[in-house]
Amino acid sequence: MNSRLVAPVLLVLALAAVPAASAAAPGVKAAGTCPQFRVMHNDHIGSVKFPAGAYNMVTSQLSCQQSTVLFQQFLDRPSGNLPRPWKLALLSGQRRRFTKVGTKTDFQATPATPSPSPSTLTCPGTFAVLHNDRIGSMKLPAGNYRIARLTTKSLSCYTASYDFKYFLDHDSSGHLPSPWYTNPSTKTFYRGSSTDGFRVTKTSSFAAGLFGSLLGLGVAG
Repeated sequence: MNSRLVAPVLLVLALAAVPAASAAAPGVKAAGTCPQFRVMHNDHIGSVKFPAGAYNMVTSQLSCQQSTVLFQQFLDRPSGNLPRPWKLALLSGQRRRFTKVGTKTDFQATPATPSPSPSTLTCPGTFAVLHNDRIGSMKLPAGNYRIARLTTKSLSCYTASYDFKYFLDHDSSGHLPSPWYTNPSTKTFYRGSSTDGFRVTKTSSFAAGLFGSLLGLGVAG
C-alpha cells in the first residue's frame, strides 16, 4: 500500500525520511503509551490484517516517533517481508506486536475500537465468476467469491453484489465510476471512503452462490 494512504496522528512529514535503521537505534528508553496511529484504509502485512481505524500504540525501547516511522514503513510491505530482524505476530486481544528479535525492542498496535463481528459483515452465499476476469490490475480468477461489507455502515449486501457484477461487466479497465476506487491487492472496493464498500475473497468451492442466485446477480460470465 502506498504510504500516502497511512496517516498517523503524529506529524509524519518530518519523520518519513528517517531510515528504519536509525529508528531502531540502541539505548533508547521505553516510551510507554504513545498517541494513536490511524490506518486510513483496510490493509495487511502478510497474513495479519490491519482494518482501517485508530490504533493504540505501546512501545518498549523505542520512542513514539520511532515506532510511528517503523509502523508506516512496515505497512508499505504487504507481502510481510519485514527487514530483519523484525517480526510481526497477532496476539490475543487483537494486539499486533512488532518485535526486533534478539532484543527487548518492540511496539504493539491494538485497534482502538473492536472490529465488527464477521457474521454481521459477511454476506450470505457466494458470487460465481464463470471465467478468469479482471478489473484494472485486480485479477479475479474464475471461481466462487464471498462478499463482505467493510463496516456495519457500508452499503447493503444486495447493493454490493449488484455493484460487483456491474464492475465485472463494464469496468475491466479499472476506471470505476466516481466515487469508487479499489485496492487490487486486497480485492477491496471503496465507495468514496474507507468505511463504505466491500471486499471479495475467492473460496475453494465453485458451487453457485445462494445469495447471488436468489438475487439473480450472482453469476458473471
